[in-house]
Amino acid sequence: MKCDIIIPVWNQLASTRECVEAIVRATDYPYRLIIIDNGSDLETKRYLESLKKTGPSGTVIICNEKNLGYVKAVNQGLRVSDAPYVCLMNNDTVPGAGWLGKLVSFAERHEDAGLMNPLCNGHSGKTVDAYALEVAANGDEYMEMNQCFGFCTLIKREVIDKIGFLDEAFGIGGYDDTDYSMRAGNAGYRCVSVHSAYVYHKEHVSFKAAGVRDSFTVKGQQEYLKKWQRHLRIGVGFSMGERAGDAEAGNVLKTILYLARRWCWINFWVFGGRPDARGRIKSAGKKINMPLHQNIKSNFMPGAFPALQLLLRLLERSFGTKKRKKYDAVFVDTRGAEAVLRFFYPIHRTDVFLVGAGDDMLSKAARVVDDILEIKK
Repeated sequence: MKCDIIIPVWNQLASTRECVEAIVRATDYPYRLIIIDNGSDLETKRYLESLKKTGPSGTVIICNEKNLGYVKAVNQGLRVSDAPYVCLMNNDTVPGAGWLGKLVSFAERHEDAGLMNPLCNGHSGKTVDAYALEVAANGDEYMEMNQCFGFCTLIKREVIDKIGFLDEAFGIGGYDDTDYSMRAGNAGYRCVSVHSAYVYHKEHVSFKAAGVRDSFTVKGQQEYLKKWQRHLRIGVGFSMGERAGDAEAGNVLKTILYLARRWCWINFWVFGGRPDARGRIKSAGKKINMPLHQNIKSNFMPGAFPALQLLLRLLERSFGTKKRKKYDAVFVDTRGAEAVLRFFYPIHRTDVFLVGAGDDMLSKAARVVDDILEIKK
């Protein structure tokens, strides 16, 4: 087994050299470097050409006369790649000890994981390798995400065979990784952050040097929204009273996980004064193998009057500091909460749905989301 590491390069000699040297030092899995010289200056070009002799065995250098942009450069690398694993890597990264072996090992243990990011940007006060050895103790810990970010993404060959290369409509770059993650998700693959692997990312060195990052981000977002709908924001309230058991908690968790995997951003509120509420939710999550998910934010709200607490949050989204992030829908599990929030609808202007916490909760929530997305087409 082997991994092809594809690195587009446009100038930034110092960062590129540091990246390559770190790969050589820190990589513990068989690999081949495929570097695309995207019309770099003479000094960078000479360094890249030297890697044919001094770099890792089998290094491939593809030379472009001008900068074709990140997306086209990556696709050039993908066309010559034939390894079971491919890693798309920016030249402003510094991988830590054992990074690639940890990513591949995770991929082999998780059949439905298609795109994988390592952790990044956490080694303050320590060397990259020292911190990488620390996070290795995280073992199989991971976070499921709505997308993998392009700074360092391990991709299974089967994903590429199924969904193809990056979409060159994204031009120089920006939102191409979001688009690719969406396509992978629709093909049945999960995007995850692997917590036992570490790669430091300096972030957007080439774009910043060109002074074009903001403009390409805007253009990328516009292109993305031509293909995909805006992701919904959903609030889910659950009353953790005496009547709510593990089955109800499990139904709620299955529902919010389903919504998160449909790219909804979820605020999950657990109401009630039970001191064991947090532990019971955690226990219910273990029973259904609930993963940590980037799109789910949980809040435990002690005290009485959950409908009032929900109302205050809706008002904040309508008039307060968070009004730009208004909810597309709020799901509640009691008729009392539904009645209060619907009474005040003329003020907060947020659609409220009673979905309960029974076995049909997921199907009810799914129908609501389908209807909202159909309206927004």
